[in-house]
Amino acid sequence: MRNIVFQLRSWASLVRFKDLATGHVGILGLGREGQAVWRQIRDRFPAKVISLFAESASDDGFVETLDPDLDHCHFGPLDVERLQQFDLLVRSAGISPYREELQQLRSLGVRFTTASTLWFAENPAAKTICISGTKGKSTTAALTAHLLNCAGVHACLSGNIGRPMLDCDNPAVDWWVIELSSYQISDLEAEPDVAVILNLSDEHIDWHGGAQRYRADKLRLAELTVGGRLIANFSDSVLRESLLQHRDIIWFNDDSGEGRGWQAGENEVVSGHEGQIVSAPTALPGEHNMQNLAAALTVIDGLGLEIADLDQALASFTGLPHRLQFIGERNRVSYIDDSISTTPVSVAAALQTIGTEAVVLLLGGMDRGLDWSDFATRLAVQAPQAIITMPDNGLKILASLRASGVKPAGGLHAVEDLSRAVVLAQSLVPEKGCILLSPGAPSFPHFRDFEDRGDQFASYAGIEKSAPGTH
Repeated sequence: MRNIVFQLRSWASLVRFKDLATGHVGILGLGREGQAVWRQIRDRFPAKVISLFAESASDDGFVETLDPDLDHCHFGPLDVERLQQFDLLVRSAGISPYREELQQLRSLGVRFTTASTLWFAENPAAKTICISGTKGKSTTAALTAHLLNCAGVHACLSGNIGRPMLDCDNPAVDWWVIELSSYQISDLEAEPDVAVILNLSDEHIDWHGGAQRYRADKLRLAELTVGGRLIANFSDSVLRESLLQHRDIIWFNDDSGEGRGWQAGENEVVSGHEGQIVSAPTALPGEHNMQNLAAALTVIDGLGLEIADLDQALASFTGLPHRLQFIGERNRVSYIDDSISTTPVSVAAALQTIGTEAVVLLLGGMDRGLDWSDFATRLAVQAPQAIITMPDNGLKILASLRASGVKPAGGLHAVEDLSRAVVLAQSLVPEKGCILLSPGAPSFPHFRDFEDRGDQFASYAGIEKSAPGTH
């Protein structure tokens, strides 16, 4: 596995935008990252011909803004014969570098870089806090940026959380808080000042080509922080064992009494290593959010910062849209949008937070080959009122639930899409109950992204979403 990581590092060319003035340049992927790369190239070189490749058509109006004389769009499967003509290809995060087509192109001498690597190359002096983990990274990143600003530090939140790094242009930023997915870390070239790794469990197995490679790619963030600060979760046994040989780690959730970080406790409180006790705000419900809060506070302490009124700072944090977001009530039924949930672990955390009583759970999305048996075993002990699954992996989840003996009072159901799921849920949910969208799977290809999925959930429920809130 070590050899694989080393090889990956050689794939990402350390180029800057000035190096793209000449040569044949292509962009792989037309999502947010791909569009941000296009904007940067077009702003710098207005007359340059750019080729853009996507396996499915963009549905957000981006293509309509392009100049057909300069911007050449190609839709469909990646064609090695066509792509080998390029001097440089900029890979968007959603396209795996492990795919056969990309490996062939590398063997043919085609150079690659990514939007994330380009940003770091363009901003070598930027002070960065890079946050990753299988679950909780979005909340932790948002909370860390919020607390930094409360400490009087000008922080900018970017990365996988929503706004591409290349779209952030603010020279006055003191610290960049960057959420990174394993997709972005796999071939990233950077030297973060602070790296935070929250946890490790199997995810994105299809993209990485296996669980072992997924973990290696995630842990690569630790290797990139040579000379920097590494903050990690001591309570995650997989993470703890994986980082045994790494020096100078600041552990949070270290119950051995030797840790320098914050510790998540019971009754929704966290404690500092010097005896501080802080209660979690309403925007951070559940045990899993205590882990996130402990991580964010450990970052603040690690930077030597102080917040005059920490309780007030936490109370002003509003939480994230689509993360256990209470979006409204209709006919005495509550609706909770947890569309950002893409793993069985995150679904389990959602149920642990809101409970299972009178809850109708909506599950399913893109099948990434994850094992749902552990999740099903937990639900066999205490199941929600009903479970409704959706494509693509809905039937697979249903089979796992049945094999584990999960028998909700309202039954197990499979439907064809989210609209049917909401209609069925409304017929099954008890009075004063709750309909929870926590899919445990990515939204692609049925939705533009998890935000689109959450917004459609609200629309099908007949609820007009207002300001972000939490349950």
